[in-house]
This record gives sequence, structure tokens and C-alpha cells, in this order.
Amino acid sequence: MSRFLPANYRLQILLLMALYIGMLLLEWPLAKRTAGLPLKTVLTLTPLLPMIAALWLIARRIMRSDELDQRVHLVALSVATGVVSALSLAGGFLAASGVVAFDGDILIWVMPALALVYVATRWIVGRRYGGMGC
Repeated sequence: MSRFLPANYRLQILLLMALYIGMLLLEWPLAKRTAGLPLKTVLTLTPLLPMIAALWLIARRIMRSDELDQRVHLVALSVATGVVSALSLAGGFLAASGVVAFDGDILIWVMPALALVYVATRWIVGRRYGGMGC
């Protein structure tokens, strides 16, 4: 197994996120205007590639960390998943009963919401174990 270098990891994640944002800014307006379904599908799903690569890098980093760091990540991910799932369920109930009207575009915000709750929870749990993740 190759050695984990935090500086290389941060650079790779930063480059992948820059690529993701660039693809969204360039391809998303184009995808909305494209008429052909195959091209529209490709343009719409292409920004997923850098996101999948980033998730793979994150998973690789966690797998190469020690047991305590893995536990902190697991607890943070569990809490984040529970919070975002509960909020999604509440939103689904409100939409199903007609209290609010959500468009399908709201699903785009599930991943960023999960990431934000995960980062906040990881920071809190890390502090509990002596400052990890601060």
C-alpha cells in the first residue's frame, strides 16, 4: 500500500472539486438547452465523474487511517445520514400532503447537505476524542 500524504490528498480533492464546479458551470446550462435525450443524459451525468473520484479518494483515505480515525468517520457519517434522511422524509411527507411543493431539482442538494452535516459532526466527534479533525 502506498504512503498516504495529506498534502497530495488535499490537492487531489481540490482539483476534483474545481473540475466538478467547472463542469457544472459549463455543462449544466448546455444540458438544459439540448434537445436530444442521449446527449442530454451524457451532459447531465458527466459532472458525477469527478464526484465519484473524490468519494473514492475519501474512502481510500479512511481505509488507510487508524481505528480511532475510522471510528470518528463512521460515527460522523452515521449521524449525517440519519439527519439528512430524517429531513428528506419530513420534506417528502410535507410534499405528499400538499403543504409544500418541491420540484425534482431539490434532490441536487442531498449530497451537499450530507457533506455539510458530516463535516460538522466529524469536527464535534473529533473534539470529543481529543482534538482530532479540528
